[in-house]
Amino acid sequence: MVPLENADLDQVELSAKNFSLALCQASLFTPDEEISTAKITKSLLPKWLERFDADPMLLPYEHGMPRELPRIILKSKTDAWRCDIASSRINLIWQQPRIAVPAPTLESFYVEAVTFLTEYASLLECRVGRIAAIIHRYARHDNPGRMLASHFCRDRWLDKPLNRPENFELHAHKRFSLRGQFEVNSWVRNKTGSWSQGEERNPIVLVEQDLNTLSEEADKRSYGEQEIRNFFAFAASEFETILKIYYPKE
Repeated sequence: MVPLENADLDQVELSAKNFSLALCQASLFTPDEEISTAKITKSLLPKWLERFDADPMLLPYEHGMPRELPRIILKSKTDAWRCDIASSRINLIWQQPRIAVPAPTLESFYVEAVTFLTEYASLLECRVGRIAAIIHRYARHDNPGRMLASHFCRDRWLDKPLNRPENFELHAHKRFSLRGQFEVNSWVRNKTGSWSQGEERNPIVLVEQDLNTLSEEADKRSYGEQEIRNFFAFAASEFETILKIYYPKE
């Protein structure tokens, strides 16, 4: 992928190779779990210290607390890595910090994420009812609204009303079988945005991709370790395929 500072700002069209990684997320949904902060801090945090080396944030339990609210938040000192642990789910996230650092590949991120997520699920012996993978990618462009409008719309709409949009969004959702093993929702969101690098803000095209197993199956599914590994390996590859469909190589 082309780094932000090297992107060709004069090109009218963008292709998949022009996008850089802004965020990766891996999530497991644990619908039956009530987490034990003491158990996690004693057993997992020492093993995860090399990756999450900033001071952990621990939220004490209060009666009636929403299960979706993170009870434990782990971060790296670079602010690039984060882990949010709530009773209903665990999210492991890599996000490009304000000071640019080398981004992982999708494959390497999800391989590492699976290690943390399966260790967590094994320790708590919790049922995993749903899995999700999310990535955000961006590409600099001087006129992202016009670029997206011309990329996705017929010429008849580009004179009016889409002749000079300041902002533009296109969201698409479909459901399909991922490698014949997982029924998934696939969301792709293409939209304008801005990216901060130091004190400078640059206009960008932002592509958000989301693959997740079906919410209506969460109460009856129980994904094992190998299924979790397979899902994220398949998702990493599928994300690349989908991006190339939306932004094909010229």
